Amino acid sequence: MAQARRRFGRVRKLPSGRWQARYSGPDGKDRTAPTTFATKTDAARFLTATEVDMARGAWLDPHRSGVRLREYSQSWLAERTVRGRPLAIRTRETYQHSLDRWVLPALGDLPLDRITPALVRQWHAQTSAATGPTATRQAYAVLRAILSTAVADDALGRNPCRITGAGQARSDERPLLDLEQVQQLAAGMPVHLRGLVQLAFWSHLRLGELVALRIEDVDLDAGTVAVRRQVVETDDGPREGAPKAGSQRTVHLPDQGVDALDEHLRVRGSASPADRLFARPDGSTLRAHHVHAAWATARTRAALPGAHLHDLRHAGLTLAAQSGATLAEVMRRAGHSSSRAAMIYQHAAESRDAEVAARLGRLAAGTRVNRTGTQRARRGR
Repeated sequence: MAQARRRFGRVRKLPSGRWQARYSGPDGKDRTAPTTFATKTDAARFLTATEVDMARGAWLDPHRSGVRLREYSQSWLAERTVRGRPLAIRTRETYQHSLDRWVLPALGDLPLDRITPALVRQWHAQTSAATGPTATRQAYAVLRAILSTAVADDALGRNPCRITGAGQARSDERPLLDLEQVQQLAAGMPVHLRGLVQLAFWSHLRLGELVALRIEDVDLDAGTVAVRRQVVETDDGPREGAPKAGSQRTVHLPDQGVDALDEHLRVRGSASPADRLFARPDGSTLRAHHVHAAWATARTRAALPGAHLHDLRHAGLTLAAQSGATLAEVMRRAGHSSSRAAMIYQHAAESRDAEVAARLGRLAAGTRVNRTGTQRARRGR
């Protein structure tokens, strides 16, 4: 078999009489052209084009670009990490549901390099017509993330997901609960869950963190609650594990929060330090759906039908920001690992500060009016 050497790649004649082209990819691994060629010139042209593609960053790995989205997505799910940690169970289940329900039935059998921007736009329009905005957004975000990794793997030249804003959440700003409304909501809950509502507000814990608390995590003398774990509801039932990355923390409570906890412990009755802080009246394990069911009744009783359980955390963190807490302090209390989410509460505090300034202005204007009226009265004497 004759073989010719080149500056880039190699060609050789096969026993069949056809020509084979081989070359080293950007990763240093040796690759064979996906087809053989009738002439040596055709093989050389392939290598020249491949070298040009590599130089301009347009080269695609033939062993990856032909992989179907269905297989690639499962590898992506298995290997995906967030800040060096594997995906949380619930997050993986959510991604898999989006793939199984909306992405793979339409696009799963296509090779990665056959998924074009036009095809993505068509798929997105069909998905939007078939389901709500949240499911569409989540499905698009997962598809875009998978194909971004494919670009990094040299399986795609560019990400075909280019619909502006399609993967971004657009939720209206939640109404801010005040302290009186929080008290009304707590009063509308069963006795064994009133402390949970109070603690959600004063400590800003997520529901999964609240449900996972144990009595030993509470220190009434120090006025603290230690967040060491969370409970996640999965398709296979609840699972207890470490909280979100960066969310292990100790939260100091104001006196109102300590009083609420003290009252709850009296209602809770005798229990060991390792027992759950919040349990059902018969002592059995409290689940998230038990809390949500009670909350639905409580918000109706409080005439706040649109109130979400998460609004307690939002209101408490906003109050913390209004009290003068810095961005770093809000992040720590909330268990946020980035400033992006914490900025929501800073923004809310700034909005409230504008209201304070407006009231100051009205007060000052009223003072000037009263002072002017008094001066006129004196001159009239």
